[in-house]
This record gives sequence, structure tokens and C-alpha cells, in this order.
Amino acid sequence: MSESHGPEYFRYLNVRSPLRRYLRKLFLLPIVLAFSGRVLDIGTGIGEFLELYPDAIGIDKNPDCVASCLKKGLKCIEGSAYHLPFDDGFFDGVHLNNILEHLERPEDALAEIWRVLKRGGSLIIEVPGEKGFRHDKTHIRFWGKASLISFLEESGFAAIRVNYFPVPFAVAGSLLIHNKLRVYAKSTGSL
Repeated sequence: MSESHGPEYFRYLNVRSPLRRYLRKLFLLPIVLAFSGRVLDIGTGIGEFLELYPDAIGIDKNPDCVASCLKKGLKCIEGSAYHLPFDDGFFDGVHLNNILEHLERPEDALAEIWRVLKRGGSLIIEVPGEKGFRHDKTHIRFWGKASLISFLEESGFAAIRVNYFPVPFAVAGSLLIHNKLRVYAKSTGSL
């Protein structure tokens, strides 16, 4: 992952307004409702998803974020998307929210996700639209609808559904910083 997510990233997450935190949790609700069973939240940040989904474990490379989650009583460990310290098929679902665009080796991370995800398990990914991608200099790769679907299919995922959120049109991603591409996929049999 990009090395830009040090202490300044933790501070950025914590200075968001109460309204923005509320909206963030509201926007996470459809994701929470789409999962069942044990879920891994990669790049958990300050644990907003973990607060909404009690059967989740967070992993983040930022020690300040991990410490904050643990202080709140949330299940979280320090680690990397490239080396997930879990058994094969351990999770029913995996969540990546604003992470994939930061990865230098997304194929390695997805191979690890594939490994820890049960067959038939759910993967939900959110990536920024074009304007959001350009807004953050730490982003490495832009993922559009076609490139993300192709990447997932080549990695053994199927039943892929895509929507734009919160404004449900592709063009909104080129106009609004916080409009995202949200992808729902299922792991299939062996590659």
C-alpha cells in the first residue's frame, strides 16, 4: 500500500465532522446488510465498519488506527493486505473500502483475499470515482467499472454487481469527490 497513511492519516480520520461521520456510517449500512458470517475489513481505519458489524475483524497497517480500534473494544490487528494472518477459507466476507486504489500490487492482495475467503464468500470493494481519485495524491491506480470487473473475473470472482454510490450514475464520479464505485462479488471454485 502507499506509504502515505501514517500519523497524518489517523489525524485526518479523527477530525471529520460529526455530520460526515454520521453520513459515512449511513453509507456503510447497505454493505453491512449485504454480509453474513465472519467478515474481514481490510484497511479498517478508525473502525467505522467494525462498529456496525460486530462479527468483523479489522486489519490496518497504521498502528494509530489499530490502537484506536482496540481502545474502542473492536477486534483489530496491525497488518498488510499482502499477508493476511488467517487460515484458508476463514472468512465469509471481505470488505475493502478505499484501499484498492492505494495498492502497489493489487494482484497479490487479491490472491490473499481469495485465500482467506470461503468459496462462495462475498467480497465488497469501494473505489473512488475519477474526481475522488485525482483529489488524493496517494492513489496509485484508477479503477473504472470495466477494469475492476475484468480484474475480479481474472482472479476467480463472479456474480459481480456494480453500482455508483451515493449518486447512482457513472458521471457523478467525475463531478463529485465522494462518489464511489461499489462492487459486490462472490468467490467461485478453484482457479
